Amino acid sequence: NPYHQWLTDTLASVGNNAQIEGFDPSYAARTNPARVANYTQIISKEFQVTDSERNTNTAGFKDRYTYEMQKAMLEWRRDAEYAIVRGSLASGSGSAARQMAGVFAQITTLATDQGSVSLSETMLNSYLQNAWSQGGNVDLILVGGTLKRRISAFTNTNTRFVDATTSSVNNTINVYDSDFGRVEIHKHRWVNISGDTNLRMLGLQKDKWAIAHLDEPHYQEIPRTGYSSKGMIVGELTLEGLNEKSSFKTTNLQ
Repeated sequence: NPYHQWLTDTLASVGNNAQIEGFDPSYAARTNPARVANYTQIISKEFQVTDSERNTNTAGFKDRYTYEMQKAMLEWRRDAEYAIVRGSLASGSGSAARQMAGVFAQITTLATDQGSVSLSETMLNSYLQNAWSQGGNVDLILVGGTLKRRISAFTNTNTRFVDATTSSVNNTINVYDSDFGRVEIHKHRWVNISGDTNLRMLGLQKDKWAIAHLDEPHYQEIPRTGYSSKGMIVGELTLEGLNEKSSFKTTNLQ
């Protein structure tokens, strides 16, 4: 459905549970699952190649149309990834497109504005602990290039290795073993873009996020008009945040 829905639920608080022999059970009120929703987003990349271009003997590829189709596939994937990370919810209308809420938009419980403070290892561990306290286990952190370098410069956990056979130095942190589990650290091009206020970071529990397709991405030929061939790569998808409390986002870092 273009208005895609799924359920989230909570468990009762943990407590001491011991019953006497032959006890009569009592029945506490049960909570109903909550509906969560997101709109699907149609993403397309169109291309048009004239017959003159297709008939030309070109260098590097045999058929310009096939070449443009392959480029459109890559461009479609990039646009979809951008929407998954940064999309803002929009229901759409006859003149405006539907848009999915991306990861940044869906994380609301553990959302921190750091007020232009520089990221430290202590802060990173606090973010991980906050997610753990909500029942989550963050196993992936996405950052831009600047914060990736800063994390690699953490002194408490960073051991340098020199490979004598290759004369290379390992000077990065790609996996961080914290008190709250092992976390992969990855650069991502769309976590920070031009125009953002300072720097951003995402901490995700990967199995709590999923992509749902209303229409799998595919090639679709468009009827010819005139002396050219037309086509597009098109698909419709959305992002499921199965439990946004398991993840965190931090903005306005230095």
